[in-house]
Amino acid sequence: MKLNWNSAGNIGSRKYKCGYCGSPLASQLGYTAKATINGSIRTAAWIYICHSCDKPTFFDYNKNQTPGPIIGSPVKHIPKEEVENLFNEAKACFSISAFTSSVMCCRKLLMNISVSEGAKEGASFGQYVTYLEENNYIPPNGKKWVDSIRKLGNEANHKIEFKTPQEAERILKFTEMLLRFIYELPGIMEETEIQTENE
Repeated sequence: MKLNWNSAGNIGSRKYKCGYCGSPLASQLGYTAKATINGSIRTAAWIYICHSCDKPTFFDYNKNQTPGPIIGSPVKHIPKEEVENLFNEAKACFSISAFTSSVMCCRKLLMNISVSEGAKEGASFGQYVTYLEENNYIPPNGKKWVDSIRKLGNEANHKIEFKTPQEAERILKFTEMLLRFIYELPGIMEETEIQTENE
């Protein structure tokens, strides 16, 4: 559905990464707001409209973006919708500065991935991680990634503390690489094999 923003105009181009669809863009369509700053009236806020998804992004006077840019890229060939949706939720949490929630989603993803690959539901979290390790779903030297996701996720889940943007971004990157190893790379290989057979 294409949105029609009434009276939106050219407000000068700004480069950013959309916090909704993840598109890198340079938009000039949107709205401005003025405020008195140091005794003079200046433009103090901007709303830009993404030309890919038509959704608005707010920038304040200090150039803070809301929602913030989505970290990472889409991962292809994820067969289970709940795994893909949870990964997208982790990225969406990051874009609105919900860093603790983002880390908790990544921890939960370990359980969802394990079950989607054959582990029994209702097992302990440690059993899910062990299942991934024993069934070779963790790449060589990737055990540290999973331990980091598990450890920070446990802290976010069981301790009264907040996770930092740096911690959340690191865990999202580890999670994305794990998803690529488990789903995307085998999917690309399968596509290549089918293409070779059809030639």
